[in-house]
Amino acid sequence: MEYKNLKTNVFSIDTVFNESAEQPVDADFTLPDYYPDISKVLKCCAVSRISSKGINGNTVSVEGCVTVTVIYCGDDSSLNSYEYQYPFSKTFDTGCNTDGTFLKAKSRCEYINCRAVTGRKIDVHGAVGIYVTLTRRRLTEVVSDVDCSEIEMLRSQIPASVPMGCNDKYLTVEEEIELGTGQPNICCVIRYDAEVSVTDSKILAGKSVVKGEMGIKLLYTSQDGSTQTVRCTVPFSQMLEIDGMTDECVCESKAHIAKLEIKPRVSASGESRSFLLNAKLLITSECCCNSDVAVILDAYSRKSEAEISKSEVCFDSICDSISETFNCKKNIEFTGDELSAVSDIWCETKTENIAFKDSNMIINGTVTAYIIALDKEGIPCFHEKTVDFEYSHPVSSKNQNLKCSPEITVSGANYTLVSASNMELRIDLYVSAAVYECNKIPLITDIQIKNEPVKREKRGAMTVYFASGGESVWDIARRYLADVEEVKQINEISENILTDDRMILVPNN
Repeated sequence: MEYKNLKTNVFSIDTVFNESAEQPVDADFTLPDYYPDISKVLKCCAVSRISSKGINGNTVSVEGCVTVTVIYCGDDSSLNSYEYQYPFSKTFDTGCNTDGTFLKAKSRCEYINCRAVTGRKIDVHGAVGIYVTLTRRRLTEVVSDVDCSEIEMLRSQIPASVPMGCNDKYLTVEEEIELGTGQPNICCVIRYDAEVSVTDSKILAGKSVVKGEMGIKLLYTSQDGSTQTVRCTVPFSQMLEIDGMTDECVCESKAHIAKLEIKPRVSASGESRSFLLNAKLLITSECCCNSDVAVILDAYSRKSEAEISKSEVCFDSICDSISETFNCKKNIEFTGDELSAVSDIWCETKTENIAFKDSNMIINGTVTAYIIALDKEGIPCFHEKTVDFEYSHPVSSKNQNLKCSPEITVSGANYTLVSASNMELRIDLYVSAAVYECNKIPLITDIQIKNEPVKREKRGAMTVYFASGGESVWDIARRYLADVEEVKQINEISENILTDDRMILVPNN
């Protein structure tokens, strides 16, 4: 029999390598001579960032640095801080073909501990988790039509986000941050941090244009020992190219800090009235085109034996994009302690669970607040408090298979000291996410028609079938290897799914 399979390509994203490793952090260092001796360690903080990544053959390599900040009290009860850089590098043997793959790498500090061995020497022990993923755009050739009159095909339109590809680019940001009018000169930097957020991502002239902001907060002490806070926002923009991207596509863009360093700038007169910011940002865009894909879900031959091959393809489509801020407000108690003032608060978030329930996406997590304060005697002290949060966002999709990898960052933290042992904490959390519908569908990749007639039971011209409401005409016709349109015409059926119980006449061809 002469016949021809007409084929087309469908695309999806496959994860070809997903691995993690632990990087120990073991170091000891001595304070420089111009730093005061340690009387009491208040807090040891560590931030891990990946500054570069690459693929060489079957090997993935990442390099980064752990910034360890030790905040302590000096012999005179003054607030001090020392920063130590711990570089690291890690390689992964993927054992797979990496051609055409896109590399994602991230790290986080799992734990950090430190102790003052002497008044000038500190031991640090901790661990950093490094997470590496390789993805590739997968092409699957599927049957779109068959040039053969005896083949019945169940056609469908699948909503999908056709992945076009990914790209990322590093962006260097260098700025001078000046003190506000009336703020005293800088004596010692206690700590600094920054959060980045993408405020706009669009496609112009076939390129992804990403705009965002880096919010910076810095705490320092002046010559009289008082603490001062500096806040500023630095805008950024970046343009990325992705092969095949058009203005009709959609981009999900994210930004991460790959390097952050802020140091005081000393003028020729010896005054320190500004800071020098040196940062490196990693901007990532993932591009897809939302479109309906024409596919064949099932097929059979009415006359000849046929061998049908299928392959499961995962179609993801963006059904919702989220970019908003919500407030988490909690009262926290300082049991057994009384505070006279608060010098600084900073927060970290951790997502514990993501669930889809009752047409809502619900994210549960925790926010850990780190608080530098003064006790009732005016001596610096440190407190760490963890509070829970729940974020809910309505989702329009009724699909049961949804997924989301949200980015939740702290955009602001304010407080009211209600009493010496009670604080109202108000935390602004910025949520950036894309919600995807996930449809795993077995599609026909090949149809082979054999030179053998199908085996039928001996029947008359028609078979009487008593159908139930909810049955599909396709399933009934397939059971008896009948022509679907002929079954509809004989029984005067217009719908594909029967709405009630009824008798069906099926022709035996």
